[in-house]
Amino acid sequence: MKNFKFLLFSILLALVVTACTPQEFDDYQLGASYTIAQDQFAFDITPGSDTWTYNFAASFSVDPVKYPYSYEIRFGDGNVTKDLSGTHEYVVFAGTYTAQCIVYNPNGDVLIKEKTFTFTEDNPKAHQDDKTSVQYALTGGKDNLNGKIWLMKEGAAGLGPATQTWPEWWQIDATALFDDVFTFKPNVTEANGAFVYDNHGDTFVNESLAGLFADGDPAGSFTTYLYTPAADARWEVILREGKNYLVLNKAFLGYPVTANDLTKTEYEITAFSPDEVSFKYYSPDGNAWFFTLQQPIVDEPNPLTGTGTKVWVIDANNKHVDEVKNATGKNIKGFMGLGPADSYSQEWWGAAVGEKANWTLFGWKFTFDKSKKLTISDTGGEGYGRKACIEDAGFTATSVDGDDATFPYEGGNYTYSVTDGPLYPTLTLSGNAFMGYYAGSQDYDIVYLSDTALALRVYNATEDQDWVFVFCPEGEQ
Repeated sequence: MKNFKFLLFSILLALVVTACTPQEFDDYQLGASYTIAQDQFAFDITPGSDTWTYNFAASFSVDPVKYPYSYEIRFGDGNVTKDLSGTHEYVVFAGTYTAQCIVYNPNGDVLIKEKTFTFTEDNPKAHQDDKTSVQYALTGGKDNLNGKIWLMKEGAAGLGPATQTWPEWWQIDATALFDDVFTFKPNVTEANGAFVYDNHGDTFVNESLAGLFADGDPAGSFTTYLYTPAADARWEVILREGKNYLVLNKAFLGYPVTANDLTKTEYEITAFSPDEVSFKYYSPDGNAWFFTLQQPIVDEPNPLTGTGTKVWVIDANNKHVDEVKNATGKNIKGFMGLGPADSYSQEWWGAAVGEKANWTLFGWKFTFDKSKKLTISDTGGEGYGRKACIEDAGFTATSVDGDDATFPYEGGNYTYSVTDGPLYPTLTLSGNAFMGYYAGSQDYDIVYLSDTALALRVYNATEDQDWVFVFCPEGEQ
């Protein structure tokens, strides 16, 4: 019996101790007869230090030991606290939010005091990992801790009227600006983060700052070798009157306009995408400076052009025909041939090794440049094609052999483009260019392309047939 009484006493003691810390109750149905009334607690939430920060405070006029209760404060944005007072930042989108102080009485009654307020604009920090936001465009997202690298776009930096969105009056052409590298890093929990400016030892500067640098030039913009970017520079995007602004502390976008820019600059963000962001800087004289950052262009090798230029020739010995045939599943028999319309094959005929050996076609060179230039050379002054097609293209036949014809053709310098087609990419040549044998069009379907083989199909509308040609890099035929 003594053990039972002791156990009962211990349980009652535990209940009393627990009642001393009401804010930590998890069970709000305590079964006590005492309750707190609506007029025995107060709750207020008021504007704080900025648009998004609010001060909150809850207070009670009764002893929580004598009147056991529990409470919590819900801010209406998903965040909850059991602190009696403090500050709370609303990292939210525009909208109406209701903050509540909720009191739970021992008998199960719930009392609520609340305050509702409206944000007319999004908190920029709410966009920190929104892929459609400028913050995400600048940093690549909060998980990209190393940040995102940007370069200044040539031709898009300079001076113009404040009403414009581009440098109409003067475009900067200084190497000191265009070799700069700018890195925006995320802060994970905040919209603003670190800003790294690598000027490679030189900075292009407006003449108004000439007096600050020993190598300055008051007569015009100059390059200084005496400026060292701040190691603790920061960036932030703010929203004002519906527009995004980039604020840089202890930094600028490569070209300082006034002395104040060495400590803080502000730019209106006029356009942005994951690959390009454009800015407008309002100058004290009423004009504007424009800057556009772009992603570094990755110079990846292209099978058609290599790392810069690549020379293709007809696959005269059919060394690469099987590669094309196996990869496409098409009936490809030789370096050139024809088949039914829309077959993309040489079903009717494919040239064997040695066929057409008397044509100078085997010496032709097709040089593709990554800048979309095409040079056709070593033609021997003679072109080949379908007799039925050449006149429509403005060529004059000098000889005819069955359905084939020859005509004067020196080759030359052209341009080309590659666009998406219904089944295959389309290679389009300018002018009167053609790929060795004219079959009625300058539009070729790229049926197959690798580092070692190129197969092109052209549709001969005059005779309703497909022609397919196989090329290889120079020296591999």
